[in-house]
Amino acid sequence: MAKEPEKKPKMRHLIKQAYTSTAPDDKWLLPLLILIPLGIIGVGLAIGLISGSTWVLVYSLILAIPLALLAGMYTLTRRFERNAYIRMEGQPGAAVAIAQSIRRGWLFQEQPMSVDPRGKGIVFYGVGKGGVVLLAEGGNSAKKQVEAATRRITKLVPGVPVDAIYVGPNEGQVPLKKLNSTIKKRKKALNKHQREQVIGRLRAIGGQKLPVPKGVDPMRARPDRKAMRGR
Repeated sequence: MAKEPEKKPKMRHLIKQAYTSTAPDDKWLLPLLILIPLGIIGVGLAIGLISGSTWVLVYSLILAIPLALLAGMYTLTRRFERNAYIRMEGQPGAAVAIAQSIRRGWLFQEQPMSVDPRGKGIVFYGVGKGGVVLLAEGGNSAKKQVEAATRRITKLVPGVPVDAIYVGPNEGQVPLKKLNSTIKKRKKALNKHQREQVIGRLRAIGGQKLPVPKGVDPMRARPDRKAMRGR
């Protein structure tokens, strides 16, 4: 018997999920969700009243109300993501959990390529348009692991660019909130067919088991922006 397709959560459920998970740690969330929409509606109302025209007043409000709702949704989404990044900072596997939210052109393996329990260094890898990217957690503790991983990958897929990104809040590292944009800046080096070949070869490396936080799946930890905009 065929399985029924999984239903996507409704918009109101996404909104409730985002608010209830963010509000306890964000004292400014509720005031912003009230003041920003009211401010936009107030501007629309003021424009209509100053014009002295009933039609201008009506059209101003018709335009201001949906803009206010969109502004509220945008504010909620941004505050939710900010709070999620703060909670995930420093957790093992946070980097790959964030990177896996890139929907097109990149594939990051959930299991780390290398784990050093003594130094707490962890290295994940992903393959995409820009070649192979290594995500290193643990700062200097992961440097030797990155070097070893780079050598192994270069032997398996010679000629493919291999870049390392050290993830963290310290100087010289990339914070979680900027990780995806940093990955996407990689110059295109592989087409879709080449990416599939590289992924197939690198799967031979295997990986080590490590719990990875599921913090960025849009169905689990953040609202679907398109759904929230009604698309």
